[in-house]
Amino acid sequence: KLPSAIKHRLVQAISSGSLELPVLPEVPMQVMQACNNKSCTANKLAELIRRDQALAANLLRISNSPLYAPINPIVSLDQALARLGMKKICEIALIVSCQGKVFNVPGHEARVHAMFEHALATAAYAQEIARSRRWNVEEGFLCGLMHDVGEPVLLQALVDLHQELNEPLSLPAVEHAIAILHPRVGAALITGWKLPARLGETILHHHEPTVAESCKQTALMTSLADDLAYWTLGGKISDQQLMEHPTLEPLNLYPEELDALMARKDAVKASVHAIA
Repeated sequence: KLPSAIKHRLVQAISSGSLELPVLPEVPMQVMQACNNKSCTANKLAELIRRDQALAANLLRISNSPLYAPINPIVSLDQALARLGMKKICEIALIVSCQGKVFNVPGHEARVHAMFEHALATAAYAQEIARSRRWNVEEGFLCGLMHDVGEPVLLQALVDLHQELNEPLSLPAVEHAIAILHPRVGAALITGWKLPARLGETILHHHEPTVAESCKQTALMTSLADDLAYWTLGGKISDQQLMEHPTLEPLNLYPEELDALMARKDAVKASVHAIA
């Protein structure tokens, strides 16, 4: 269990909305706003991205990764925009921002790196599930990428409270607190970053998708993608558990469709390792 002083402060901060959340950097925030603005042109977007050289460089790197699988190398922002489109560029900007601002807890690099790899794998599977159901593929990717975003935020908060209060923290206590609280904290981050409310609700319910109301489809999709990611990266899910997954029937996924998703294991691994 968490020490009572740490537990009290953490619960109080979450309940009052005062938990310190990462702030999305200015340029990525503007990029995402621009991508949702119908009047924004590719030239304006490229000009905006060039203001952040780290973002521009990482955007080109990820554009050439197996996740986006360009036939020929993409060597410029203009090429990236022309080939991938503004929605994909927005997606990549969010990947870069999450890696730098959220999945970044000094002293816990290995744990947080594993969290980021899991998020990427979940995103890859969620977009494939969305594609098979003829749903919004970009929304599927975002649900997967952000579904556990509350985990590193909580880890950082617990590290800060441990240092401030000089109270001991055991790894099992930290993992237990994160497991229980991360959906709520993740949903709060989505609100703070002004991302779609439906995304926040999906994050809130991805471990209990049947209780979701307006986002049941995306919550079911994210729940399955989450377990596919654990299975792919050597986690706690077996082949048998996937074949008996409770989301298959409500998602109307047939065994051959699940087989097709599982057959993407090596491709998903390659994408994750290329980006992370």
